[in-house]
Amino acid sequence: MNWALISFFIYLLVICLIGVVTMRIGNTYEDFLIGGRRIGPWVSSFALITSYMSGYTYTAAPGLGYAGGYSVLWWATGDAPGNALSFGILGRRLRKYSELLGAITLPEYYEKRFNSPALRVIAALVILLTVSMHLVAQWTASGKLLSVVFGTEYFTGMLIGCAVVLLYTIMGGYLAVVYTDFIQGLLMFGGTQVLFWVALFKVGGFAALNDKLGAVNPALVTPWGPDMAYYGLLAAATPIILIIMGSFGMPHITIKHFSMRNPSTARQAMLITGVFVVLFSFVYYMTGSLARVILGEGLADVEQAGVKLWFSVLPPFWAGLLSSAAVASLMSTADSFLLLLVSTIAHDLLNRFSKREIPEKKRLFISRVLVLIVAVLSFIVAMNPPALVFTIVIFVFGGMALAFGVPNLFSVFWKRATAAGVIASMVCSLFIYVGATLGSWNLLGLHPFIAGLVVAVAVLVVVSLFTEPPHKRTLALFETAAEYGDIPKAVAAGASAAVSCEARAAADERREFFDKVLAPAGN
Repeated sequence: MNWALISFFIYLLVICLIGVVTMRIGNTYEDFLIGGRRIGPWVSSFALITSYMSGYTYTAAPGLGYAGGYSVLWWATGDAPGNALSFGILGRRLRKYSELLGAITLPEYYEKRFNSPALRVIAALVILLTVSMHLVAQWTASGKLLSVVFGTEYFTGMLIGCAVVLLYTIMGGYLAVVYTDFIQGLLMFGGTQVLFWVALFKVGGFAALNDKLGAVNPALVTPWGPDMAYYGLLAAATPIILIIMGSFGMPHITIKHFSMRNPSTARQAMLITGVFVVLFSFVYYMTGSLARVILGEGLADVEQAGVKLWFSVLPPFWAGLLSSAAVASLMSTADSFLLLLVSTIAHDLLNRFSKREIPEKKRLFISRVLVLIVAVLSFIVAMNPPALVFTIVIFVFGGMALAFGVPNLFSVFWKRATAAGVIASMVCSLFIYVGATLGSWNLLGLHPFIAGLVVAVAVLVVVSLFTEPPHKRTLALFETAAEYGDIPKAVAAGASAAVSCEARAAADERREFFDKVLAPAGN
């Protein structure tokens, strides 16, 4: 009896049942896109963690550890502060600001925060490009993982992963995504811990691992790596900075802030996230070092090191359960990406610039159809992936950090930021980053991401200062968003009215509130 297969399909059944249940719970457009802004701290935290980890966790991270030993732990060092501070620094203000503006997507938030439809279009286009590329990496990871688990072809593994994600995302939308992410997050955390400690026990403990890894190559137990890739302060700090800034800028992470029950939820979620990521992130990089000692040299595809390790040290049933954790990691990111792409196309482009208002039911139908179309297109590209999972993910991660991380932070902490400054920052930083990466240029000796980050901050500040300052009412709204405390219920209801035709009365209350609060700022 194939116990690995049985445990895996039990997991898939649970995930699909969640999709059916959430389809009955969430039946509005706002429910489909951001869960009606009623997600609590535990679910918000695990939804962020699992969306962040992705298929990278079980393919690229162990592959890096297999090839680079302890030196790749620099990448793990940024995970906990990045994810926790995403809630603590950005989450509270962004949650409150987005509801004050009635924004349910990041491009919509940019348009209303900076009074610029052009910025909304540019942000939407950047999301379509970067997220589509990242989605290719998730299907690639699915193919690599499941081809080892079930001994199938790469194509079959991709097909299984893509089909399940499509099923529950189309059925339940955002609610299905976050609640399956919660279940998947628990499974990922538990499964990774079991694998690591069992494999470490088999090796003989930390001291034995250190000795055996050093015997393979002494450079594997240094912080600089076999090729000295992390030698020097800037080289070692670059992965940490990239990871932290990416946590502030990834659009599928940002939407988790929009959906929180209230702004104060961010504080609780920050603590939960910090604790679990610290216990989780270093472990999945270390499994690569364990795989190199246990499996030996000459692995054909280093990004299969993690999954091969499961079947080497665990009984079939538990290996199958861990395979569920691995698929959970890529599904939890793929579903967020699919939903993000749908909201961008349906809400930020079609609905925003349509000459006639599209009824809510029709918007829901269009959104579900777009999920299918986007998944199929990205699946076709993943059939012949352009690079390793690590290469794709880190390249896209850096682009998101520059395009959205810097504007997100400035939008909630610097009232003088302008639309022109944000647009210039996005365009210039991405031009430098993409050009330097593709051309293998190290401008002034800097990693392409560091060069892009310097440009992003400098251009945003300079252009904002040399363009017309924001309107007084915009500045007053900024101050309201920065204050502690929740939003009055009438205003919260009015925010929903931005996407619901039935809530016109609430919208009137919301306008009265703004007239009263913003009156001292003038017209």
